[in-house]
Amino acid sequence: MKSSTVRNGAIIALLIVPLTLWSQSRRQIAELSVLCKTWGLLKYYHPEIATGKHDWDSVLIVSVKQSLNAKDNAQFVWGVNKMMAIAGKDTAAAYHPVYTLSIHYRNYDPSWIDKNSLLSPEIKSTLKYIAGHPYRGLNYYAQPNPDNDGNVFTPNEKPYAEMLYPDVYYRLLGLFRYWNVINYFYPYKYAIGKPWEDLLTEMIPLMINATDTLSYHKALARMAAVINDSHGGLWPQVYLSIAGKYSPAFNFRLVDNKAVVTRLADSMHSPVKVGSVIETMDAVSVKQRIKTYWDYIPASNKGGKLKVMHEFIFNSKVKQAVITGYQPDGRKFKATIPLKERDLLKDYLDFFEMTSPVTAEMIMDNIGYVFFSNVNRKNLDSVMAPLMHTKAIVFDMRNYPQNGSGTYHIPDYLLSKPTIYAHNTSPDFDLPGMMKYEVSNKGTSAEQVGKHNPAPYQGKIILLVDERTQSAAEWACMTLKTAPNVTVIGSQTAGADGNVTRTVLPGNYKINFSGLGIYFPDGGETQRIGIPIDIPVRYTISDMMYKNDPLLKKAIEFINNH
Repeated sequence: MKSSTVRNGAIIALLIVPLTLWSQSRRQIAELSVLCKTWGLLKYYHPEIATGKHDWDSVLIVSVKQSLNAKDNAQFVWGVNKMMAIAGKDTAAAYHPVYTLSIHYRNYDPSWIDKNSLLSPEIKSTLKYIAGHPYRGLNYYAQPNPDNDGNVFTPNEKPYAEMLYPDVYYRLLGLFRYWNVINYFYPYKYAIGKPWEDLLTEMIPLMINATDTLSYHKALARMAAVINDSHGGLWPQVYLSIAGKYSPAFNFRLVDNKAVVTRLADSMHSPVKVGSVIETMDAVSVKQRIKTYWDYIPASNKGGKLKVMHEFIFNSKVKQAVITGYQPDGRKFKATIPLKERDLLKDYLDFFEMTSPVTAEMIMDNIGYVFFSNVNRKNLDSVMAPLMHTKAIVFDMRNYPQNGSGTYHIPDYLLSKPTIYAHNTSPDFDLPGMMKYEVSNKGTSAEQVGKHNPAPYQGKIILLVDERTQSAAEWACMTLKTAPNVTVIGSQTAGADGNVTRTVLPGNYKINFSGLGIYFPDGGETQRIGIPIDIPVRYTISDMMYKNDPLLKKAIEFINNH
């Protein structure tokens, strides 16, 4: 069915169906949930559908329309039967993978079929048969990513780019598409925090009631955020639509429900200066602004949410704002400041002070310091050789390594022999929902770090981490933690590791999530948790005002006293 036909049909339906239709009954939500799950199971499991022989989107649109506009469940039953009839007989062979660890099965759960009271015994029996006889060829809709091993790749999903604000049926199509990709291919589904089935029933009304572009953007943001993944997000971003595109011409850090100015991006004729503490904007406290945007933030933990929130917490839809706060000397101020369009993503490293002119240096009492992201293949030996006889090396991991030189080769100086540093899970495309589990980078030169070294480093190793330590930086921490005598100092890291993958939604929105599950060699996970902290240290408003570094201070104290 062509999208124009569906849109015209939706207009006619709205003319003849009372507006109270969108106050969904529990029955309608339950029916739409079952349509979503049935459609997704057939899409990824049934050989007639998984090979792309049918316009599976249009089949769902028809079924959703019938169910959503019906006064009883007859149209829902018709929709399920229609899907089953189009799919026909499952000709695939039975597949019984032999897995021995619980980690393989964490996300695999076809029990919804038996538990569902809306499905007839005959349909349940057929669906259970399909769940045990999956198509094992190259799936049209979900494939191993040829450019990023292990991630799911969805090259044949239609973007419906013309639908900047899709009608209700295509909004639900987008939700159902996303829900099923996460259900079958997201390695951390078990760690989301709520049962994924429950989140489906929560999100259905959000999508149905998104009655304009702004509310659609809010629904998309909520949907991207519910998996609690710092790799989540939407492209193009919708936050500027929600919060406004104008922001202050200064950088800042959120601490204790206030914002401390860290840098002036432009000269400003106002009381605002480096060290100023902002408490309100347009009569709304920073604490309340955080609360307003909290559910729209895709992040693994609190620190990750606050980090993302810097992008738009002080944004507005007008070009000026009134802020109040106090100066480092305690004097209160109130000022009207100009706002402008800024690309904070482009300025990300600068905004969060994640660059440094220092690569390595000696600090007090024979202690080495390395700003990790500045290490590269060319300077690796010149960085590490002078530090080999120090009593401690502090690796500052509050940055983003842009190459693997430090990650994979600094352990050569720290270890006496090659060592495995991580395992990962990746989708079993023969049985979607099941996860493979193996040594990371198996069969490559990066399967282990370190080398046979008769004289490895003997001193203390300190890692400084906080919410800026994300993904590649967390991965680097994992390789460094293979060394003996490592102490991690700081606050919770972003808790998002594993390659980023994405799929497309109506309106040509790209929605992201972590594509691989990442685990320490003992099975401990980093997702949401981050790198385990040995000595917790948090920043204070005073630290930000006066440019103190409590993590480095604690590291030096620890080295000298232990």
